Amino acid sequence: MEQKLQGKKVAILVTDGFEQVELTEPQQALIDAGAETKIILRKTKK
Repeated sequence: MEQKLQGKKVAILVTDGFEQVELTEPQQALIDAGAETKIILRKTKK
């Protein structure tokens, strides 16, 4: 696979109530494209 995002850093913003698949599949696609990913969790106040 071509590394189109090699050397790029991508932040993935998630919040309470997200589905696991909504995170893991896009994150894996970014990693496969060569990006370094960081997950940022934003907790909502209850």
